[in-house]
Amino acid sequence: MQNYLIPSEISWLSFNNCILDEAENLSNSLYDRIKFLAIHSSNLDEFFRVKINKLYKKNTRKNNELLADILKEVDLQQNRFGKIWSYSILTELALNDIIYYEYQEIIPKHLNEIEYYFKSIILSYIQVIYITVNQPKTYFLNNRSLYFLVKLKDSKGDYNFAYLNIPSDKVERFKELESLEDKHYIISIDTIIRKCLSLIFPTEKIISCNAIKLNRDENYLIEDENSGDLIAKIEAKVEERKKGSATRFLYDSNMDADSVSICRKAFKLYKSEMIKGGSHHNFYDLFRFPNPVKPKLKGKVYPGLPHLAFENSKSIFDVIKKQNQLLQFPYQSYYYVLQFFNQAAINKNVTEIKITLYRISSQSLIANALISAARNGKKVTVFVEVKARFDEHNNLFWSKEMKNAGIKIIQSLPNLKVHAKVAMVTMKDKYDNKKNYAYLSTGNFNENTANVYSDFGFFTADTKYINDLKKVFTFLKTKKKGKEPKHILAAGFNMKEKLLELIDTEIKNKKAGKPASVFLKVNGLDEKDIIDKLIEASKADVEIILIVRGICTLLPEIKKVSENIKIYRIVDMFLEHSRIYKFANNGQSKIYLSSADMLSRNLNRRIEVAFPLYDEKHIEEINKVIQLQLEDNTKRRIINSEGINELDILNIDVPRRAQIQTYNWIAHTNSTF
Repeated sequence: MQNYLIPSEISWLSFNNCILDEAENLSNSLYDRIKFLAIHSSNLDEFFRVKINKLYKKNTRKNNELLADILKEVDLQQNRFGKIWSYSILTELALNDIIYYEYQEIIPKHLNEIEYYFKSIILSYIQVIYITVNQPKTYFLNNRSLYFLVKLKDSKGDYNFAYLNIPSDKVERFKELESLEDKHYIISIDTIIRKCLSLIFPTEKIISCNAIKLNRDENYLIEDENSGDLIAKIEAKVEERKKGSATRFLYDSNMDADSVSICRKAFKLYKSEMIKGGSHHNFYDLFRFPNPVKPKLKGKVYPGLPHLAFENSKSIFDVIKKQNQLLQFPYQSYYYVLQFFNQAAINKNVTEIKITLYRISSQSLIANALISAARNGKKVTVFVEVKARFDEHNNLFWSKEMKNAGIKIIQSLPNLKVHAKVAMVTMKDKYDNKKNYAYLSTGNFNENTANVYSDFGFFTADTKYINDLKKVFTFLKTKKKGKEPKHILAAGFNMKEKLLELIDTEIKNKKAGKPASVFLKVNGLDEKDIIDKLIEASKADVEIILIVRGICTLLPEIKKVSENIKIYRIVDMFLEHSRIYKFANNGQSKIYLSSADMLSRNLNRRIEVAFPLYDEKHIEEINKVIQLQLEDNTKRRIINSEGINELDILNIDVPRRAQIQTYNWIAHTNSTF
């Protein structure tokens, strides 16, 4: 490892540790802290499904050392998670008269209630499988599912083992019980099943019952995307993923040695795959943890603010035609994006709609608007990226729905993912002249995630953007590259090369004594050529400021290497998802908003779009956002030269929180019009 780089896996775990910071932070509301625990659990679960298996496959000293470091850090975080849950969250719930049954004695009235619930509902989904290790048999655990391993003793005194499912995919994980004396009671179905085990094993003595769970590798690779039916291959790989090789077997740390050995033999596990955990797994189910006293114990709600230019006009296209419009989500309402497509669907003058879809919500209003447009006689072309990991099924479903409505569907390019978030609407005026309107965004066309992801959306009818966007859509349709875009940067065309050129310009300007700096706000940074160029710029004394939410393999402030690079990370109530590139350019700054991170996959294996801002008002707006983020001393972490997060506590007597300040600034701007 070069002394200015850190493994991406370690960097990612460092980011996930910030989520635990927020779960532990008492200034956050109780249910926001519970939400952060759910996020941490969900993130870690995905980590073991996607990022870890390559280390198991290559049995080298370097990989083994890295794997040991990873598992050590994971263990530290899991222990920290358990302490936050047990000693902070549960204590505060109890102080607010919410009792979560876990290990304490259950009130007799509730025992009757949970037994009835078990017999009438849960038992319908229970499947018991006895393990006979001495006989050849295949035992299978579903990926991410919850199970109990039960050790039993029969009437002859022999020990037996069985495992049974915890049906959290069929029944809500947490159940509210009857309130008693102004106290509210919640119990997990895990605990209900434990209490009712004698009803499942009436003739055997229950020695122990321990939670187990298996993660499987889900990072599939399609070896040949250029021949055959790509969609059929993707569907086959999605099915195959359900049976992928083990990456993590979680088991209760209280499990005895015999039970551990039985699991290893029955499920054909390697010792390195077996990781001690708690008595409950899949804490991402905490997203749905009941709040019987809501809205109490929840954080302040920040509803999407209006965008006044759109509010004061009946036609969204009339507004866009007059002036480019920039929105910030979720600070401003995502309704205007829906309005863009809904109005296009019913406007008699609209002739055509083109759009790229990467991650679609399961009940997508945008997809329904596109279907309406097609049924209203519009020509609709939709590029659906069916290789979007974990959204393949959803995207394939909507592909079929839209195709049945007469929409032309283009599905996946071989060896590339289309990650750009762009759309274009073509409209005829009264003289039959065509006018195009575009929407470009840093975030997905997904109205659900738009409520929690911080992103930018840009509406324009300016031909500078339209003509470049046409080139991107032509490539998606024909798979043939024409002339390079002149204004936008497009990965697959010129993005990486142009970014390197832009950084080179800053180096030249610095050497010439001109203003020079680079600012990048992205979700990840690991692309080697970009990192090398940033280091070259740092050595040339160019000031470089990076805000990187997730993976960042570059280490800052290393003498004679990256000493002019500062790196920050912001973790708050909204997921920082927008990408901003800013270059000083000798005082005439260039600003781009983008769908692309500085990751190798984004710049080398995806179609991405970064679009420049020319409107002075929008440039001022982005500069304000950057200013607020860099002044944050509440949720902004400094990443030090060892890759460790340090909260910026300077001037904490004047607390500044970028996300709240951004919301308040937009609200104030609205009130001054």
